[in-house]
Amino acid sequence: MTKRKRIVAAAAAVGIVSLALSLVVVVLRRAEVDRGVDLELAQSVSADFGARVEELLKPYLEGQPGVRVRVTYRPRAAEEGLSGARGAHLVLRPFEPAEADKVAPLFAADYAVLAYDRGRVAEPPGSFPDLVTQALAMKAKGEVAYGLALPEETHPLLPFFSDVFWPAAPPRDAAATAKEVFSLLGDLRFTYGLSPHACTSECAARLLAEGQVPFAVVGEWRIPELRRALGERLGVAALPSLSRGGPPLRSVRRTYGVERAPALKDREAGAADGVMAYLRGDGQKRVFAALGKLPLSEPPGAQGGDAQAPARAQVEQEGALRAPAVSVGWASVRATEAALAPLWVEFADGRIGAEGAARALVEKVLGIPSPKE
Repeated sequence: MTKRKRIVAAAAAVGIVSLALSLVVVVLRRAEVDRGVDLELAQSVSADFGARVEELLKPYLEGQPGVRVRVTYRPRAAEEGLSGARGAHLVLRPFEPAEADKVAPLFAADYAVLAYDRGRVAEPPGSFPDLVTQALAMKAKGEVAYGLALPEETHPLLPFFSDVFWPAAPPRDAAATAKEVFSLLGDLRFTYGLSPHACTSECAARLLAEGQVPFAVVGEWRIPELRRALGERLGVAALPSLSRGGPPLRSVRRTYGVERAPALKDREAGAADGVMAYLRGDGQKRVFAALGKLPLSEPPGAQGGDAQAPARAQVEQEGALRAPAVSVGWASVRATEAALAPLWVEFADGRIGAEGAARALVEKVLGIPSPKE
């Protein structure tokens, strides 16, 4: 073989090898595309909340056949964020207002509402004296076993003491307010016999669902199960004021949103960004239907002429959510619960009266760090 032929043969061989390598790269890339992208979204709400998140994402993922999202439950993410859900591409967690630019805000949760039976109550009472009047009348007729199911867990009780722990402007006298609250709660239990003893949030929801009470103070997370049990009979309203014409009780609530992990591979980053964009946009339209929660932002096109009017259930729940609320860090909430819990046990057992409980609570409040500290 001449030198020229050897050069041509070598060039041809190099060309064949290059073509083969190019084909391998194309095949591998095509296989990677066909394989798609797998993401993990870690949610920190509850073990059974994942199915609702999957329902929220379903319309988006149907239009993205190469993207798959596995929803897992990582409770530590509620306090630790991404570090509590290592390996996850997206995390659904509570966030503070200062973090709003880091997340796709989704919904508000953990606040208390007054749930009532429309079959017995035409309109929700505006104050607890009005509630007591209605409840006593129904109890006297033998229509109900109790008037108000009030969970004796500390979190549902916090709205009653919000002006003690987190004074609003203008501030009220903490000792007088605490005594007013303990007096009301004592009357409900001991004087009128309207509230059952040692009732948990599960107990409160069950009593209302079974028709044994016309009113119940419940966390918003109980609304879906109550709606399944009562249907159109379920009414939801903001908590009444302590006294007629008095300031409304302020509930404690948290805001939840989805955060994207910062260091992701290109294809994972693109897929995660797509999910975030959906949750900030069209996903907001499905938050209430899929999650049973109220969206934090107005869905795109909500003001358009073709926008569908929200159902009465959503309007009612929005009214309860839009009521005045306490916005403090969750560390402050846990500190107040720790201060209230032992005192409430003594008070609920009748070992301490309203005045003594109020005095002891105010003394404990002075030892709780300010939310700004």
